[in-house]
Amino acid sequence: MDVIFDIDLVHTAELLELSRISIIRLKYDRILNFDYDQKEIPSATVEQVFDCTKAENYFPIYDVKLSKLSDSALISYAWSNAPEIIKIESKEEILALTKKKETENLFNLDSLQSLLLVPLFIRKDNNKYKPVILGYLILQNYHPRKWQIAELETFKWIAKQVTTAILSQQTLAKVQSVVDERTSQLKISLDVQKKLSNKLRFHLEELRNLNKIKDEFIASLSDALKTPLSNLKIGIKMLNLVNKNESLKKYIDILDDECEKEINLVNNLLALQKLQSNDTEIQRQKINIKLCLDQLCSNFRQELDDRNIKLNLKYKIKYIYTDINSITLILKELIKNGGKFSVSNSTIEINIYKDKQFFYITITTLGAQINEKEQSSIFQPFYQGSNVDNVTNSGTGLGLALVKSLVENLNGKIEVSSLLCANSGHYINTFTLTFPQELHEVSSV
Repeated sequence: MDVIFDIDLVHTAELLELSRISIIRLKYDRILNFDYDQKEIPSATVEQVFDCTKAENYFPIYDVKLSKLSDSALISYAWSNAPEIIKIESKEEILALTKKKETENLFNLDSLQSLLLVPLFIRKDNNKYKPVILGYLILQNYHPRKWQIAELETFKWIAKQVTTAILSQQTLAKVQSVVDERTSQLKISLDVQKKLSNKLRFHLEELRNLNKIKDEFIASLSDALKTPLSNLKIGIKMLNLVNKNESLKKYIDILDDECEKEINLVNNLLALQKLQSNDTEIQRQKINIKLCLDQLCSNFRQELDDRNIKLNLKYKIKYIYTDINSITLILKELIKNGGKFSVSNSTIEINIYKDKQFFYITITTLGAQINEKEQSSIFQPFYQGSNVDNVTNSGTGLGLALVKSLVENLNGKIEVSSLLCANSGHYINTFTLTFPQELHEVSSV
């Protein structure tokens, strides 16, 4: 027990010339209901937590001494009569209760002449049970003594204060136990988090190294492929120039188309790799968007005419201030994508406009549905849509991934919608590009 009320207890013992004053605490081996009818002495440990004697000049001793409740006849008698104060005023009463046998560290039967046992208890709300006995305040005299009412009241008050101190200490011990348990759990959690963090850091470093190796591989592979493909493209053009056989022309055209696809694949891989490694420089300049689009559309005119697909351009902006290479590649891939997946005898509509904060580019086509799940998946590299099998000239799956990366590199965003067109069974698919005007200066037509 902590040093509480020790000065008051010592002064009281000196004032009343007590031979000895002690405090004991009971620790029960199991939970009890403390019935009033219960006569059997429970199994409990007696802890002597405070002791001072006249022989030692009332020097307080806090060394905890342990014994069994059943070994002390006097404490057992007091427990049976709790919560009454046990007042013994003669040697004969003491011997009658103890039969000359008692716990030596609590009582000296040879010297003890009078005794007061004041219970330390708390009352329960239910009147069915008697108060819980926490311990006793023990006052001993080695000469006969008549205990006065004023003395009894004083020691009852002291017992209440000691009881409050014991309850506070028990509550504090429980709180400290919970704190220690939570601290231990937190320490374990922090150790686990540290290990996971180290593993995560290790894996991230591995991923960086793998990405670096991948980027270097793609760069070296792309450079290694570009030269032979360029040579192949030149060879195909030369074949076209010298070929006089009409039956061979369609095969040469097939070679030319496939070679162009491979060149686009290599170029897209290189561009995507640079964007992902943040190695793409943005060089903004004033661009005539109408002229830029007209030139792009002319490159696709023949291919679209063969499928009876028209291009309809609407401009509400004449100039924009942005990166020409990025915006050109974005529009090129979206027009190419629109041409592949549009149904015959339809129109690709390109609309460019602005509001107070943003400027927009929309590309609208008529074709198969792009469902909600695919609307996010189509921007993943190498993704092939569910309707791609119906398209004979399907691409590599890099075009839209490249578009999304380019748009985000310009601080813009891209969205797609797919709405059923009435009375046709086809869907109106719209790609909407949004760019902030403060980063892309625009001027109206």
